[in-house]
Amino acid sequence: MRFLNQYIFKKECFGFNQEEILSAFENNFIRTNCYHKIFKYENKLDLINDFFEFNYLYKFISSGNLWQGIGNMNITFLPGKLEGSHIIQFSISIYRQLFFFLILNIIGGIILLSNYSLFILYVFILYNTILIITTLIKYLQHRYFFNKTIKIGDFYKNQVLKSYDWELILKNKTNIEINAIIQGKTHLPDIVIELAKKEMNNRKEIK
Repeated sequence: MRFLNQYIFKKECFGFNQEEILSAFENNFIRTNCYHKIFKYENKLDLINDFFEFNYLYKFISSGNLWQGIGNMNITFLPGKLEGSHIIQFSISIYRQLFFFLILNIIGGIILLSNYSLFILYVFILYNTILIITTLIKYLQHRYFFNKTIKIGDFYKNQVLKSYDWELILKNKTNIEINAIIQGKTHLPDIVIELAKKEMNNRKEIK
């Protein structure tokens, strides 16, 4: 749902690993070119956007970024209403977006009043229409990002796991090949290395 100067998304979950979800959010923020400074704590993730940094100003005016113009963000775990549940809350500050929107509209209004013409009026209406539609699209994208992360976790790891049946592949490999993967002698991603370690541990337990 949306409040005056921020978006707030909430979802009540059961039986999840808090550390894994925080790590998944952190990795997904990074992989979607989020330019905020990320601070990870035991039960929350703070994403701080310094207004006076060049990086922020550059990203604010750059197009095509999911986090363009977004201020500070926060992922927090709260006690759930039901026993054994937790609420994951994702808050996104849009105060800066609203501020720039207001400034540009004031400037546009002054221009319109001082030099009224139908063309300027149409441009003014068109600009605000596009801005409202863009804001709505961003809101839906942020909600999708939130729900998708909770559902599948790390986007990249999920994609890797879906690409092949890695558990079956590793089961058919020799101990030498498994050790080569664990030691990083291949170019496989970290998630596959973790699965290789798991496979090797399973083989040791069987023995």
